[in-house]
Amino acid sequence: MADFLTAMPRGGERVRTAYLGLVRTLYALEPVAGPTGDAWQDYLLHHVLRAENAFTRAAAAGAVPAPLREAAAWDLRILRELFDFSGPRCRALAGEWPEGGLPTWSGVRETPPDANHPARSGRLSTPAGPFLAPAFREMARRLAGADDWAAMVDELAGFHRAHGCGVVACSWFLTWDGERLQVVDQPDLVDLDDLAGLVEQKAAVRENTEAFLRGGAGQNLLLYGPRGTGKSSLVRAMAPRYGESGLRLLEVGRDKLGSLGELYRIVRRHPQRFILFLDDLTFEADDADYRAFKSLLEGALERRPPNLLLYVTSNRRHMVPERWADRSSPEEAEVHGQDALEERLSLADRFGRTVLFLRPDQEQYLAIVEHLAARRGLPIGREELRDAARRWALWQNGLSGRAARQFVDELEAKRK
Repeated sequence: MADFLTAMPRGGERVRTAYLGLVRTLYALEPVAGPTGDAWQDYLLHHVLRAENAFTRAAAAGAVPAPLREAAAWDLRILRELFDFSGPRCRALAGEWPEGGLPTWSGVRETPPDANHPARSGRLSTPAGPFLAPAFREMARRLAGADDWAAMVDELAGFHRAHGCGVVACSWFLTWDGERLQVVDQPDLVDLDDLAGLVEQKAAVRENTEAFLRGGAGQNLLLYGPRGTGKSSLVRAMAPRYGESGLRLLEVGRDKLGSLGELYRIVRRHPQRFILFLDDLTFEADDADYRAFKSLLEGALERRPPNLLLYVTSNRRHMVPERWADRSSPEEAEVHGQDALEERLSLADRFGRTVLFLRPDQEQYLAIVEHLAARRGLPIGREELRDAARRWALWQNGLSGRAARQFVDELEAKRK
């Protein structure tokens, strides 16, 4: 961009060459959905708002010193001038191209503001582009329509104070790659109201999450039960429901457990509240990560950040399998066998609360099907729906919430 700006006053071939270089650069970048539909302008808006620097960190913490505020206003004034270099303006500066028209750098238009807002849309849908938090999109629109960004320095500070800085500001869905937080561009948007038949489980998880958001300590949760009963979906539904209240859902893979200590240190820098989500977690008895994770959960010298809870799902109550082969003959058995058993059970005991999920019976399964079909407005009679759902369960994965959702997905696809 700097080369292009330097070349502009010279005009002619040099300007057109610089323009083509800029087009190639923009095409090579990851597409950023934004309010203008101009690749350069939306890229600039996106990175101004998700920047993690001295100003945004101070604003997120709640206080921006006067000198830092003045420096930020100066930078914003310059960035606003750069924002004016949209595609149409740059093509006009480059002039006519001898062989024909110049290529464009059109960006990706964002989805309508309320399309994926659970409180306003009635049902969550998959966004056309990368998911961005509604507050982030609204701030981007406000910047795009403003003539003086320097005058918005206090408004920007308020945005970061309310929604954080860096990737935490632009999305409710994050992952940990072992070194840094990353945005989930295409999250699985689960609407809490779509989860039928989990009355007690939803109440327990919501009560714990809401207490945490109010500033309470909250409890680490272990959600366990058979596959397909809604454990993971219930955790994922917390982000759309409570994202605007400051909740961030942070998924960590099984292979990244050894770096949780570093993750804890990063989370402490943000005022938002994080649910650290570990899905389908199990360990072998001799697993090196088992004791490390148990220590980080509770018992390590460095305590868990007060703004982070762990929600863990597992098909096993104790997460460490016990085999008949482990029950050795008296000659081979460990002298203090009860101690070994206690070691295997101690991990589950370190969760403050355990939430049990049970496989639904046939009537509960059919009630889930009817609920999902009604939510999606499928025009089908009750008895026809129930008969088809029974056949689906017989030939597919049995009775479960997952089987009910898969059946309704199939039914909806056939009727489009």
